[in-house]
Amino acid sequence: MSLGILLLLLASFFAWYVIAHAQDVPGESGVSTQPETVVKSEVPGSDLKNEVPALCYECHVKLKDGLLKSDVHFPFKEGRCISCHDAHASNMKGLVREDINSLCLGCHEAIERSLQQAYVHHALKQGVCTDCHHAHSGDNPDLLVKTKGELCWNCHETLKGKLKQSFVHGPFAKGECSSCHDPHASSEEDQIRKASNALCQDCHAPGCKTGDVSITFATKNMNCISCHSGHASNKSGLLGPYGHTAFLSKTCEQCHNPILPETEITTLKAGSELCFQCHKKDPQKFREKDVHGSDEQGGCGMCHSYHASKKKDMTIKESRRCYECHEKVERSTALMERALRSIRCVPVKDRECFECHIPLHSPREYYFKEDSIQTCARCHTLQHRIAHPLGSDAIDPRNGQPITCITCHSMHASKAEFMLYYDRKRQLCIQCHKK
Repeated sequence: MSLGILLLLLASFFAWYVIAHAQDVPGESGVSTQPETVVKSEVPGSDLKNEVPALCYECHVKLKDGLLKSDVHFPFKEGRCISCHDAHASNMKGLVREDINSLCLGCHEAIERSLQQAYVHHALKQGVCTDCHHAHSGDNPDLLVKTKGELCWNCHETLKGKLKQSFVHGPFAKGECSSCHDPHASSEEDQIRKASNALCQDCHAPGCKTGDVSITFATKNMNCISCHSGHASNKSGLLGPYGHTAFLSKTCEQCHNPILPETEITTLKAGSELCFQCHKKDPQKFREKDVHGSDEQGGCGMCHSYHASKKKDMTIKESRRCYECHEKVERSTALMERALRSIRCVPVKDRECFECHIPLHSPREYYFKEDSIQTCARCHTLQHRIAHPLGSDAIDPRNGQPITCITCHSMHASKAEFMLYYDRKRQLCIQCHKK
């Protein structure tokens, strides 16, 4: 190659290089000489026209007024809008980054850990955090959408009538529900903050008496709410609200041997025989060979309180008692609730076993109150009228037994919506309809 051609090629390459990189030199053709505007942003490398949250408030003008309220959520106060919201798109309402509960629990880790406890508030388990709390700001402590008392009445309205009773517990009268109950979860029934005897003794020194004899030596470690209501009663000392006649009239000698100070309290007879001094022993309702009626398991006291109860039939809070033996049923029910997200069967949801089952008193399968169709139809009247054929005229080809509600529905181990064993669109039907 001649020297002339080589010099021509080098000159061409130099000309191309200058043109290609002219944009790197301020003032060259086609390049603005204005200085670059630096924009601060929460999003590294983004090119927003204004800062967040100022950019957000250009559209969400009224939202900014929330900063003036007495209680402001810290991410909102700090202008961290995109900590909770996606700026462009989301599958969730309000462009929140994920479902509300997961989003909130991402920061409120202590509450998330508490949800591993045995008793979780249904408002949280079946609803969302924003049912009770404002997401941005509010006029009530803890960002509550209403005052504490008013908020609880939204769901627990039936308790409001108790305010008219003769004797009302102070915190209940003032609407201070969270004095005794944890609003999220607890290891104790009814979400009380700790074991009832410890909780009550935070305010009340034990003072139980029968006549002039103090029995606090026996009652100081007992469950206070087995005799006393935590809300209200027409009996002094908040006894009841429902109680054994001998207990409410304070005629303890009907059931007990003479009670002496610092002496073990005993009954006139042992086990169920004590109850049958007054209550007729009906073999149709009390089947002696049934495990639920054995004195080894507590006799009548297995299901009934000897002193007081929240229910007219003097039954105890059944969930804990039933699951002492039926632990697998509770585990299965809890798994079902997590899988289905929510269930509508109130007795199952609230663990009110006695609404459907009456152990010892029923000769039917699973101790149902009525047969397995009517037990469900008592509540599900509409569904019963339009249901799949049921009863003796509709036979399950798999076992030759009449089809009932529990042929298709499982109250404690459902895998599909409507508490069905299988998906109703196809899988459920082909269990019987093979062709």
